[in-house]
Amino acid sequence: MLRLIAAFLLAGASAAGASESCVLPPGLTPAPADEIGEQRLLPVTKMVLAYYWWPESCQRPGAAATPGCQADFGFKVHGLWPDSVGKTYPQFCRAASQLTAEQVRANYCMIPSTTLLQHEWVKHGTCHWRSPEAYFGDTARVAAAIVLPDAASLPALGLTAGKLRDAVVAANPQLSRKGLFVGTNNGQWLTELWVCLTTDYRPMPCEDGNIGAPDDVPIRVRPRTG
Repeated sequence: MLRLIAAFLLAGASAAGASESCVLPPGLTPAPADEIGEQRLLPVTKMVLAYYWWPESCQRPGAAATPGCQADFGFKVHGLWPDSVGKTYPQFCRAASQLTAEQVRANYCMIPSTTLLQHEWVKHGTCHWRSPEAYFGDTARVAAAIVLPDAASLPALGLTAGKLRDAVVAANPQLSRKGLFVGTNNGQWLTELWVCLTTDYRPMPCEDGNIGAPDDVPIRVRPRTG
């Protein structure tokens, strides 16, 4: 598996860019352990690397006051999700303890929310990985191969889901437009971008052509804090 990850990283190396600045908040502590939700033990047939458009995720009640929402982030990792055939996916596959402070500090700049870090490990990580280190390690290695544009810097007038896909593929020739799911809310604000992957982390078309917002749909992008 590591050899396949390395091949994917090399494919995206030409599009590598500078990382956003990230400073660990003082007094960073792990979130409480999640309660397990509905358990679904399903075969893993593919993967999704999901990104939040972070300024939009920070519109949730109470989120704006968190350290991660006070930073000037654009796209940030939501999670790496094991997926199955059809609309159902495995989740909450086994009990998981609270992340340690060291694990949180090691991964906060990738997923700048202690609550989300804990949730992603419990809900998704337990369905394919033996430890948080393995789960977040794979997530970081796959995400390192993908360079996402600053969606807030794209022309606001006339921006469509298709033009966002074009910008992503221009920076990542190893990806295809058919493998990019663009998520929006009821106000047509950009919420998420998903990269559809095989179980060995190679780009693939999203199942049944489901790419979220169609290419011709206008989208709005919440500005970054900076």
